[in-house]
Amino acid sequence: MTDRPTGLERLMAMMSGQNPPPQTPKAPTPEEIAEQRNVLVANLMAVAEMLAPVFDHADGIRHELTRRGYSSQHAEQVAMVWLVSTVQTIGSAQGAS
Repeated sequence: MTDRPTGLERLMAMMSGQNPPPQTPKAPTPEEIAEQRNVLVANLMAVAEMLAPVFDHADGIRHELTRRGYSSQHAEQVAMVWLVSTVQTIGSAQGAS
């Protein structure tokens, strides 16, 4: 993508005593910006696709509890707790792989 050193490469150079002269960062080209934008959009769409069933299920929990006579505030709170714990579980599983 670019020939700029990464943060890790700069850190490793500093640790080994090879301090390169400070350089002004090169501005990304329009092609690099477009590529990064496309990658970001694709990743956000993948996350939205992965989480859509989870949000739908949380809505189902809320509707079912309301149907059973729970107050809308309690149903919302239970669904929110379930949603947060499920998203945390998904996030920790994704981080472990």
